Amino acid sequence: MRFFLDNTPNVVFAFWIGVCAISLALIMLLIILAMRWFTKHRERRHLRGLQQWRNLFERASTGENIALPAVPARDAPAFIEAWNDIHEAAPERNAQLRNIGERVGISAVARRMLHGSYHDCGMAIIALGHQGDMRDFETLVPYLSDPGPILSLCAARALTQIDSARALELFVPAIAEHENWPDGTVARILKGNDADNTAAVLSSAVLRASDNTAARLVRFLADTDTQRAALVIRQLLDSKMDDHVLSTCLQMVTDRADVDHVRSFLAHPRWHVRMHAATALARLGDNSDEARLVPLLSDRQWWVRYRAAQALSSLCAGNEERIQRIGARQHDVFAREIIQHVLSELPQRRMA
Repeated sequence: MRFFLDNTPNVVFAFWIGVCAISLALIMLLIILAMRWFTKHRERRHLRGLQQWRNLFERASTGENIALPAVPARDAPAFIEAWNDIHEAAPERNAQLRNIGERVGISAVARRMLHGSYHDCGMAIIALGHQGDMRDFETLVPYLSDPGPILSLCAARALTQIDSARALELFVPAIAEHENWPDGTVARILKGNDADNTAAVLSSAVLRASDNTAARLVRFLADTDTQRAALVIRQLLDSKMDDHVLSTCLQMVTDRADVDHVRSFLAHPRWHVRMHAATALARLGDNSDEARLVPLLSDRQWWVRYRAAQALSSLCAGNEERIQRIGARQHDVFAREIIQHVLSELPQRRMA
């Protein structure tokens, strides 16, 4: 008490400020410890639930007749994660697992989780896809338009698992809207569908698509069905498409019946089109194309000269003397240099 009587108000005020600061620090420490304990406790509970449901699903999917308990709301994330894990680990048991899903009400649990956190929503979408209930198709369609790639791709995969034909009609147009979708993931989803149906939908979409989208869809089509792709590529090469689409078509063309189309682009005003035309001739051309490729050895763009020299090397495979004679006949210094450059690469290409 004398401390407060013997000191000035400023000192007493500073004392109380210190007491408050220490008290607040202790309170913050207690809050942090409590939050950490709660997080650890929740993680342990989640892992216990996850292990429990994995074991139950594993036993039930092998034919063991066991009673599956009701799913408490707090165990829903572990329940859904275990369901997804068992599907990914044992896809051959899909029919048995769907029967189990009906028994435990997997769809009802997953639908409730759709309104949870971002992670829970994604897990629920995946679970509904594995269950394959037609009643969930329309529920998942809006998620295909989610701006983020995770939920939208989860929805795309789930929809194709539920109804492949209907899903493709929605998925292929959505590719144009989602430039943030990785091509590898899109290709895997497309491969999970019937190849003929996928190729038919892609073919129709390519011919109706904008220039930017057409170039992307052509690659998926070529990866799905080379014969259908050849027909579409032929139509695109005949049309007045964007240079980017032409370049893509020249990269994808594999039918020797299109070699005259390819040759017509060797004189295209855009250098990248000339470059891809030269590369395509390396695959489709014959000895008569030497006269068409030689002028490109003097092209103002290095990459055009390089691809033309590579194409000549491919057409003259196993005959280095012939390539050297082509180089010796050139008056342009750039043409002679690019031939020598490609010749110097031949030993490395043979080793590869």
